[in-house]
Amino acid sequence: MPNPSQTSHLRIIGGIWRGRKVSFKPSPGLRPTPDRVRETLFNWLQGKVSGRRSLELFAGSGILSLEALSRGAEASTLVDTAKTQTQHFQTICSAFQIEPAQCQVHVQDAFKLIQTKPVKPYHLIFVDPPFDTDRYLDIVPSLLKNDFLAPDGFVYLEAPSADVIAKVAQQGLTLYRQKRAGQVHYALLTR
Repeated sequence: MPNPSQTSHLRIIGGIWRGRKVSFKPSPGLRPTPDRVRETLFNWLQGKVSGRRSLELFAGSGILSLEALSRGAEASTLVDTAKTQTQHFQTICSAFQIEPAQCQVHVQDAFKLIQTKPVKPYHLIFVDPPFDTDRYLDIVPSLLKNDFLAPDGFVYLEAPSADVIAKVAQQGLTLYRQKRAGQVHYALLTR
């Protein structure tokens, strides 16, 4: 079990904040997306981040949002139920001098949030729920039904198996890219 007083660090791997370290508090179930996976993801998204809006569900450390903002995303919204993580992320946003309108943080259950329509759709939606959830198949139908995904948008998904990714992709999306790193299966899906 992680030591709650311990602080861990991640490194932003690209964009204007490349090489800058981000701290986070380890907690049970928190699995920040590793460097090599983020590098692959943002290589897949090359040319598709700048000026776009992103949503990070089950945000945890918030590293995917920071990577998107570092690469020129217009704005990012982070959603997580852990108040300590979201408060810490707000501190990081202040330290990086990110305007509040550019980085919105919500302490909320992601499954509840996606039941209501957003003000505007998102071009990039990062989905990395706890691997022990049995609700992977609830996510994409809600995102599509409630107009979260822009017509030219992408959904990034981390899952415990390729089988979960295949089932999720069959819910109205197309598998754009897929890969595995250790026990993490990840994919980029589009309409």
